[in-house]
Order: sequence, then C-alpha cells, then structure tokens
Amino acid sequence: MSTKKQLISTILRELRKAQTEKWTPPKPGPIKELRFPPTLALGNGEHLKATEALRVAVFDYARLWWSNDPAIKPRFKIDEFAKLVEYAFANVLAKTDSDRPDEGLVDEVEEKIRERLNEDVLRHRQPIELTVGCHLFEGESAYPLRVGPVVFETREQWRQRLVARNKLSCTSARRLEAIWSGKPMRARKGSADSQTENAILKAIGECPVACTIETDALSSKNIEEKGLLAARLAMSAVSLMWERPSQGVQWMKLLYDRKLPNRHTVSFGKGKYPGSSSAKSELPVGRWTDSELVSNLTENQWLLDQVGEALLNYVQPGRPVDRPKVMNAIFMGLLWFHEATREPLDQIATTKFAASMDALVGGKGEYAIVKLLGARLGYKPDGPLFKDGRTTKSVISKIYGDGRSRLIHGSSQDFADDWTHIRSSAEVTARLCLISSCDWLYRNRNSDNLEALQSES
Repeated sequence: MSTKKQLISTILRELRKAQTEKWTPPKPGPIKELRFPPTLALGNGEHLKATEALRVAVFDYARLWWSNDPAIKPRFKIDEFAKLVEYAFANVLAKTDSDRPDEGLVDEVEEKIRERLNEDVLRHRQPIELTVGCHLFEGESAYPLRVGPVVFETREQWRQRLVARNKLSCTSARRLEAIWSGKPMRARKGSADSQTENAILKAIGECPVACTIETDALSSKNIEEKGLLAARLAMSAVSLMWERPSQGVQWMKLLYDRKLPNRHTVSFGKGKYPGSSSAKSELPVGRWTDSELVSNLTENQWLLDQVGEALLNYVQPGRPVDRPKVMNAIFMGLLWFHEATREPLDQIATTKFAASMDALVGGKGEYAIVKLLGARLGYKPDGPLFKDGRTTKSVISKIYGDGRSRLIHGSSQDFADDWTHIRSSAEVTARLCLISSCDWLYRNRNSDNLEALQSES
C-alpha cells in the first residue's frame, strides 16, 4: 500500500493533469449513462477539477488514515471520514500552486491537510443526546431508569428536563404538554421552532416513554446507528429481570423500530374456503408497572450499571476505558443475546444464544462455557443443569455443537426439526451466563481478565 506522501504525490500529479488536459468520458457500456467530469467537492457548493485517479488517491488517503488512527475508527464511518478528507484536499489544493516542484510541496500539502482534518474532526467531538419514543413499562413509578448512557423517562419528565436546560422554547414546551394531554392545537406557522416541535412529535409520537441516548465524539451517522443499538441493548439488559427475557422484550420497542401492528396469512387446502390467521407483530404497549417490578429494578441496578458501562464505551469512544477486554465481552455478549431474543427462527436464535455465551469466554468455545457455568454457578460438567436431568456438558454440546457450529458450517442434519425446547434451554443458560458474569465483574472492578471468569474464586 502507498504511503501518505506517495498518495499526495499522485494527487498533485493528477491535479496538474486535470487542469491542463481535456476530459474524455469513458466509452459507454451496454447501458447508456450520463457522464460528468470527475471533481472534488469543496463543501460549499463549489467543485475542483479532478481525475478519476485523483479521486481514488484521495479515498485511499482517507482509508489509510482511518485504518491507522485508533481514535478515528470507532467514531467515524469510512464514507463520512472520506468526505471530510475530500473537502480538506479540495480546499487545500484550490489554494496551492501546483506548478511548484513536488520537493517541499508534498510536505506542505500534508501539513495543511493534517491541520484541516484535525479541525474538522474536532468539530465532531461534542456531546449529542439522541431521543426517540419507546414502550418499556406502562405507568410512571419505574422512571427515570438509567442504563449507562441510556435514560428512559416519561414524556413529561423528559419535557420538564429539557425546559430546565433551556432546550425548549416556552411555546413548544406549552404546546407539547397540551398535545400529549390530548388537547387539540392549531397548526403553527412555519419557523425553526415549529420544525423542532414537529421533529419531537414525530420522534416520540404517542409513546408514553422518551428514550435518550447520551453520545459523545461520534459522527452524525454513528450517532444514530450506535445510539439506537445502545437503546435496544439497554432494553435487553432490562429484560434480564425475567427468567425468560424474550417474554420481557416482547413488550419493549422503540418507535423507530415499529412494524405493521398485525400480520395475516391465508391458506388453501382441500376445502372450498381458505383458512386464515392473524397475529400481532408486536405488543402495542409496555408491560404494566407494579411494586414488585419497581423493587426488582432497584435491586438489580448493579446489573444495569455494569451493562451501562459497556454501552458507555460504545457511544462515547473518546473517554478512557478502564477494562476494555471485559467491557468488550459484555457488549458482545449482550448484542448476541439481544439478537437472539428478537429472532423468530428457533435454531438461528439458539446459534445467537451460543454466540452470546462464547463472547463471555473470549471465543474459547464449548469447553470454556462449561467451565464458566461451573466457576460462576457451581454446575458440574456431568451434573444436572436442568430439572429433567440433562447435564451441563450435554446441554452446552447441543446448543453450541448442534445448534451453532453445524448450522454455521452447513453440516446440520436436524435443521428441519423442532428447536423450540433447545432454544428455551439456550435462552435460560445464556441469561445465567450474562448475569453471573456481570455479577463477578461488578464485584471485581479492577479485573480485565476474561479467563478469571472461569476460575472458581
């Protein structure tokens, strides 16, 4: 791969070519396309003449920087960073005397590009709160509920908090209160403030709960992508309060993820009339809050805090990470667990539950998962894991070997069988692994040793 200096030399050579040679469009292919001369965008609506080779060199420069800078990679998607690099080169080259010899000019351009990019990257280093409506628990007694950078509040709590921080105008605050109380309101004249109000109403909608994700130092695309995933994983963390988390998450949904309320099928057999069935694709409300649930959430705040630390590292990558290995394991374990509980196909869900457990043992597989269950929960390899007498070793072998490995490698012979029972076992076991691992890591906050999870201490 070329170095940065070599790429800049190529860019300068291609810039001279673009300024002096007439552009010739490539020969058309089987489909006729409208072709335009290649350019670099300056970011203000203007463009600088370029060549295709110049554009390729600029993208290669962006990828080289992005790949080798550990502070940039978790914050920017490559296409966003490449656009910043394009703007930087376009603006620097527009002010550069390209007729000068490369000796000295390459270093000068490189320094100016570095200065420009550092300024552009710095502008993205700011805290942003992403908000979307959701269903979690009905009622108000469970709120506010925090899972690291993710905060669940009632709409009214959220509205009052933003008023206190001067983030809402008096007019918008008053109108939101009225609209959410069911009072009819006249449409507003178009303005920046009315657009803010409309954006809030669309994002939160009729949901009784506002979910806010506190991000920092992320690019605009990553704010949405990582922020929404953090919110989903926070819901999955809350669902660990249930023995079967999938029965908890069916009540939990971001408005952003809403699907059609009902699903229908029609089937034709031997009879004259077809059969039909319908099912709700999701429950339209959150689970009702009672005193037992509130007490359970309070008692298990340590678990939400532990998961919250892992989520914080994900959406605020600029902050120092005390335990990168174990935080990565918790995040990956919860990510696969979240995917599994939402998965409609039983064997695919089993595979994902296996991946969740595998993440907690650093990808060491079946034997390490058995060791984890023994160290953290006292289950012996040849002792019963469930009341029906199935041993720990046999259960994990079925989940990890038959359920995961053979399916992934395409050698599964029982994919057409009913995997409901195995899925249920995998869910219960993966939940135990997550909770017990988080418990140990919470009590051993100075440890960044994943293997210690498998030690009986």
